[in-house]
Amino acid sequence: MHGKNGVEPGLTEAAAAPARTQSAGNGDPVARPTPLFSAKRWLALGQRLLRGESLEQVSRETNVSVHRLSE
Repeated sequence: MHGKNGVEPGLTEAAAAPARTQSAGNGDPVARPTPLFSAKRWLALGQRLLRGESLEQVSRETNVSVHRLSE
């Protein structure tokens, strides 16, 4: 049975499981965020696309989603 602070009697706080906050998530893998590029970098990506490079190839090489590149 748990004591009033949620820890089993006889266990130290270090031995007890840590409490999770509501914002801690459920342990699912987090999607990798889109890297932050400077305006120069975005311009270079746009120029590559205008030169005729494949959208998929540019997306793969820069790790930016196709959706984000086509905005």
